[in-house]
Amino acid sequence: MTKIYRGQWHGKERYFGLHYDLHASKHDTELGLRATPEELVPSLALAAPDFVQTDCKGHAGYTSWFSKTPEASVPPELKADALAGWREATRQMGLPLHCHYSGVWDRAAGANHPDWTQVDADGTYTGAPFGATKGAATPERMCPRSDYLDKLMIPQMLELIDRYEVDGFWIDGDLWASQPCYCERCRAAFAERTGIVEPPTDPADPNWPAWITFALDSFYEYVNRYVDAVHNRKPGVLICSNWLQTFRNPGPPVATTDWISGDNTWVWGLDASRCEARFISTRGKPWDIMLWSFYCSHGMGDPTSPWTFKPVQMLQQEAAVTLALGGNVQVYENPGPVRNGQLIPWRMQGIGEVAAFVEARRTLCQDTETIPQIAVLHSEAHVLQHRGANLMWGVDTAAVQGATFCLLENAYNVDILDEWALLEQLDHFPVVVAPEQDEMSDTMVAALRRYVERGGKLLLTGAGAVDRFGEAFLGVRAGEVLDKGTYHVPSGHGAAPVYSARWQTVEPTTAVGVGHLGRSGLLDERLLDAPAWTLHAVGEGAVALIPYEIFRHFDRNRYPLVRTFVGEVLARLVGPLPVRARVPVCVDVILRKRDEVTLVHLINRSSGLPNVPTSGAVDEIMPVGPITIAIDRATAPRDVRLAFEEAPLTWTFAGGTLTVALERVQIHAAIVVEG
Repeated sequence: MTKIYRGQWHGKERYFGLHYDLHASKHDTELGLRATPEELVPSLALAAPDFVQTDCKGHAGYTSWFSKTPEASVPPELKADALAGWREATRQMGLPLHCHYSGVWDRAAGANHPDWTQVDADGTYTGAPFGATKGAATPERMCPRSDYLDKLMIPQMLELIDRYEVDGFWIDGDLWASQPCYCERCRAAFAERTGIVEPPTDPADPNWPAWITFALDSFYEYVNRYVDAVHNRKPGVLICSNWLQTFRNPGPPVATTDWISGDNTWVWGLDASRCEARFISTRGKPWDIMLWSFYCSHGMGDPTSPWTFKPVQMLQQEAAVTLALGGNVQVYENPGPVRNGQLIPWRMQGIGEVAAFVEARRTLCQDTETIPQIAVLHSEAHVLQHRGANLMWGVDTAAVQGATFCLLENAYNVDILDEWALLEQLDHFPVVVAPEQDEMSDTMVAALRRYVERGGKLLLTGAGAVDRFGEAFLGVRAGEVLDKGTYHVPSGHGAAPVYSARWQTVEPTTAVGVGHLGRSGLLDERLLDAPAWTLHAVGEGAVALIPYEIFRHFDRNRYPLVRTFVGEVLARLVGPLPVRARVPVCVDVILRKRDEVTLVHLINRSSGLPNVPTSGAVDEIMPVGPITIAIDRATAPRDVRLAFEEAPLTWTFAGGTLTVALERVQIHAAIVVEG
């Protein structure tokens, strides 16, 4: 894929980052008092980062340095310049220094200039605090078309470059703090651009997609303006906007940021990484995922659930997914009530163990590409049609998540691609899954039809698939549409209950119907006159249809029999692929290659017994196995070995198949096949 970023990435040499984040407030007095080279250098040495990101302006809008920008908000009793201390410490250690800077979200700027802020259709401010009722928000989310950018944000970013020679910016509180703004500036621009005089307020309004598109375009224009301003002042400065161009923001990466990054989650981040990394890796830009080093068992804001440090094994497990898929890693550290810039040594030691885990994988994980097996379509057209107001959190990802998890648990290698990426690479994938993607562009539908006719294998799910692709292509006749309900599908030696909001019953014409939907797990006389799924040969390929929300259901419930059902569908649709894995269900298989080296990454997702089932820590990861990998190839390899961990491994080559047997994997190992 063509790389479309500007600037110079520090990926190979600068692979692991430490993100230090305090969000300075009006009442801070001690910021920077202990942020001196004498204090920071020995502590940073324990963490062993390749680059550092430190707080300079958080969501409160106050700076951790004595900003001279006229519109700046500096804590009135600030005693020391924290940023100066970080700059000198990182300079002594030869480390790049990036600034954590809150973009759209600036509470102080909103208080000083309410006219700069986003407003809802009823004139109230957007962005109510978590759990608050509508209208409870204060003016704190900046409108991208306001004077905020020109009078505060850009001048401050340029000030940071000129005064501190910073090497990069990680812009926080940006996409995820944004939603359509109904101020007069935005109303007028929307009317001029679209001809629609009154912007819609209801996602069901037919003009809603145009309104969301306008809001996204406004945001991209805002981002590109500050990126251009920074690059014009100092071309080597690297800029990203937190969560921009990630899983909840599919579509062409039109923003001119230099890399992609997102802070994962304060709870168990492994599942989130499994989807995020598989999508971000297809964007054509350098990328990382930031791991929270701390968590609270019952969510933010609960005083009975204070923040504590995540166990190192938990962080390593989260990091493994990103590393295996070719990304870099950051760790987010916030020392809580310690506000003077002091780093906590024992926590730096823990982060140092994560750094060593990352460093051990650097050489083999860098500069690899996927070995295509299954592409999961994450259609930007579907996202646009079904999204809510928030530009990030308003995106429904359940079906794509469910498909990804279900396929991974069936030991397939999975990549998540939007239309923009898949159209370019479609013929590289033997299998494509479109999980309840009712909306697709006509271009995508036509491309998938051609793909199947030329030999591709396509799995469509959801009640809208028949309308989108047509009865003739699927070999069925559409029957009754059933509303919300649970039916049973044959799975293994039993039956799996599946809930779906819509069920499209079909009658096979030229397709083969497989199994029946049943009203109970008995699958007896209480059957519907409708197959559980269909299989249709088209040209040189085939298409399978599951005309209900199987993957949305799996995302919510993770029923093993649903996983078995999907595995049976794929086995019949696809047959054996060139790389086949027999692994415990808790092991993800990731296939990558570089030159003549094939990498079979194995990531153990087992979690032992979480101390809080919903959001606790994972502090014991038991090794799992055995594992068998079969790879079809023309010749015997030069060498087969195990990387990153130690465990007994044997291999044989016979009849055009390399068979590798591995006794166990602890957290993350890779089978390396050379030649």
